[in-house]
Amino acid sequence: MTHTLTLTAGRRAVNIRSDSSSVTDWAAQYFGPYWLANPSTGTKGPTVTATDADHQASAPLAHPQHAVFARERIGYTRHPDGTVTAHTLSDPVLGYHYNAVEQHLVITSRENLTASSRPGRPTRLATATTRFAREMMRAQLIAEGWVLLHASAATFPGGRTLLALGDSGAGKTTTALTLASHGAALLANDCCFARPHPDGTLRLLPWPSAAAIGLGLLKALPLSTAAGHHLQAGEPPHPTQHQRVTDALINGQIKPLRSESGRELKAHIWPEQLTRWLGLTLATSGTATAVLLPRITPSHTAPACIDTSRDAHVTTDAFVTSDTERYPDLFGFHNGSNAGLPNAQAAVLQHLNRLPRHAIRLSYNHEANRGFLTTLAAPFVPAHGHGRRHP
Repeated sequence: MTHTLTLTAGRRAVNIRSDSSSVTDWAAQYFGPYWLANPSTGTKGPTVTATDADHQASAPLAHPQHAVFARERIGYTRHPDGTVTAHTLSDPVLGYHYNAVEQHLVITSRENLTASSRPGRPTRLATATTRFAREMMRAQLIAEGWVLLHASAATFPGGRTLLALGDSGAGKTTTALTLASHGAALLANDCCFARPHPDGTLRLLPWPSAAAIGLGLLKALPLSTAAGHHLQAGEPPHPTQHQRVTDALINGQIKPLRSESGRELKAHIWPEQLTRWLGLTLATSGTATAVLLPRITPSHTAPACIDTSRDAHVTTDAFVTSDTERYPDLFGFHNGSNAGLPNAQAAVLQHLNRLPRHAIRLSYNHEANRGFLTTLAAPFVPAHGHGRRHP
């Protein structure tokens, strides 16, 4: 039996087909909060076919090129006829074959992955399918003039959206999650698509991905107790979440954690867990109405405020770039333009710099941040827009 699913974002669609319901079920669960995910009705377009039944495939051949895709080492070969073959370099092996003319990616497993999967956690085949289906959707959106921003975004009634732009650690997630925990909907925790619309607005679409949230922020919102309850009940953590983070959430001993190298260890939350675990509302689209450029002062007493010492001009640093990309374009889906076409980027940048913009200072004082951000957002929010109960 073939299980089918069609993902829709903007006006574009990607199809997923599999002999295993665990693949399509996980894709629907993963993408559903942000992108429309429905049983397929024969929609034309790019397709991922995932096979978990044929385990008699011959051993994969060596490939001349290697890359790391989402921490997975993959060998691949681009053939003269335009097809690409690949396989993972760790067990259990997944094989790939992409036909660019047909826009068809076939992923096969050489072992029975479904039987070995932990309850509630996707198989390697399901994870690979969602990752590459997302890349196929990205390629289509980029071809239509969308660009990918490094941004968090909180959306208010009417689709009015505050964008938070900045480098890693600047406070983008703090900004968006603070607003989402007090009445807004979360459109993006790290990245989102943007494109100017003929009506003069800048339209936004989500980029589904797991959220990386520091334990201090998770506790302050407060959302750590809800996450801990689900982990205590036996639900598996995200596979990339450090065991120390999982233990802290289960035990309720919530404090910022760091690795031996000094990197902050964060909770990793899948999109559907943002709603089911944390009770947040997710937005499926929005219209940019203002830009915030946050920075966090490492202090519990520093005020949250407008930072008049910094220029609020948006630069090309706002765009996702290939050198910071965890998802290299192995199969040539977007021909090297995985963040957006140059003309489209220029148009988005011009539009961002026409919007109201504020450089802001946040701190480790959550109540000060909340009060400041909700006041700053007030002009964009109807009087009834706040007040949603959070867990």
